[in-house]
Amino acid sequence: MNDLFLNTFLSVFQGIIKIFLIGAIAGILVWQKIIKQEHIDGISAITVIIFLPCLIFSTITTGFYPDQLKFWWLIPVAVIIIIFAGIGITALLFLPDLKKHKNILPLSSINNAAYLILPIGEFVYTDQFDQFAVYCFIVVLGVSPILWSVGIFFVTEKKTLNLKQLIKPPFIANILALLLVLVGVQHHTPPVIADSVEMLGKATVPAATFILGATLAGIVRELPGFFETFRILLVKFVIIPVLVILLLKTLALNETQPLLADVLVIQAAAAPATGFILQVRTYGGNLKKVGGIIFISYFVTLIAIPVWLTVWKMISM
Repeated sequence: MNDLFLNTFLSVFQGIIKIFLIGAIAGILVWQKIIKQEHIDGISAITVIIFLPCLIFSTITTGFYPDQLKFWWLIPVAVIIIIFAGIGITALLFLPDLKKHKNILPLSSINNAAYLILPIGEFVYTDQFDQFAVYCFIVVLGVSPILWSVGIFFVTEKKTLNLKQLIKPPFIANILALLLVLVGVQHHTPPVIADSVEMLGKATVPAATFILGATLAGIVRELPGFFETFRILLVKFVIIPVLVILLLKTLALNETQPLLADVLVIQAAAAPATGFILQVRTYGGNLKKVGGIIFISYFVTLIAIPVWLTVWKMISM
């Protein structure tokens, strides 16, 4: 049992360390002002508009088989339920000063479902990465709409929801690819186009890893209060993973879809979405508070993901 814990932990930890090393290089370049904010914005824009949609489209149209995962639509639904459960639990922890801390509530349960998770899959699940990515993008179907509606409403303290924020290239690519697969015409894409899309999509993981490190380096100003941060971390890295693992164990998903179960555990222990930083920068908000908690969260997730995945492997034997 101890060997299983150690081997699983070390294999996942080594994969995450590789990601953080790439991110650290990006961060150093930012701190040394070799890479400037406009460079990060440019790489991010290309990734969001071109690379990531291409990866989503290519991966889903070539690797998603609805007949092998008939309950796939339940995954984004379950993700949304867990997100709201996390926000609700966090709101209770911040009583009676809930209004004061409204802008950090979503950080407790809306996680980085792609930029952080995809590189982990690339390093840890090399032989199964295509299927790993498919599961991630199904999870994104639940995370993305909430991030760009409820998430932006809370962290920027907007008075109204802007549904136009949902219509982003990755979300469109996700929906379009799913529709093609469900209709059964995904294989009619001309090979020259399909190959070009796949080639562009391969740039997503290295670009996303670099953006993640550069973004985190650029948000460090001052660290937020201890008790504010502790309550967010408690929900994000303890309560949410426990709830997900209990649900997976109850459904015995490890017996029928072991890779999907691993993806969901990793997602549950992942740090908050860096999209919150973009929202605050664009629409206003407390960058010190939001950015500081996210910055700390990425150091916690370095341990949280391998620990919870190892725990899951041990109890699902």
